[in-house]
Amino acid sequence: MKRICLVTHSEASHSVERLVGGWYNSELTEKGVEQAKLIKEKIMELGFNPHIHNVFSSDLNRARQTAEIIRGNAKIHLDSRLREMSFGKNEGLPQADHNKLIRFPPKKGNRLDHRICEGAESPRDVAVRVVDFVKSVLSNSDENTIVVAHGFSASFVIAAFQMIDIESMAYIDYKLGSGSISVLEIDDYFHNHAIKLLNYQPHNKPINTDA
Repeated sequence: MKRICLVTHSEASHSVERLVGGWYNSELTEKGVEQAKLIKEKIMELGFNPHIHNVFSSDLNRARQTAEIIRGNAKIHLDSRLREMSFGKNEGLPQADHNKLIRFPPKKGNRLDHRICEGAESPRDVAVRVVDFVKSVLSNSDENTIVVAHGFSASFVIAAFQMIDIESMAYIDYKLGSGSISVLEIDDYFHNHAIKLLNYQPHNKPINTDA
């Protein structure tokens, strides 16, 4: 059985300061550091061993710092394909200012190539790089892999894992909170791609062992 433990980085300074994230290279807060320690405990309870399993992470500081806390002795493979969607010139702006500049996507039509502000990535841009990353993980022989990403890019990790075609990803958003854990599994018999756990946040609620 192949399993991916998908983690979103824990609390970062840009969120607390109400600044636009994307590729803006913010750091974990003190609370975020404590959340990452809880994540490490819980993923080990779920059967992932950061001391021996491969750990892949976005190369942005907040994701890398989360990965460094949970990794144990394992090597971290930094990968820019896991970065959050870029918000171009709006990165680091106060969120209130960004909200005034947002160009909202159409309800129907070509949403994949829409850019919400000047210089931003489109959902297709994110999907293409994340799909490429997921294909590389699925092609390797490791049974267990830990992946640290961001709220929106992690949604594309899940979609790519479930073999959803990029052209069908225009409405993708799993609303994954910061410091969340999701578990993705491929069984050995039917080869189904299952979401076994979604958006579990150890700092917010106890784990449901009956799930």
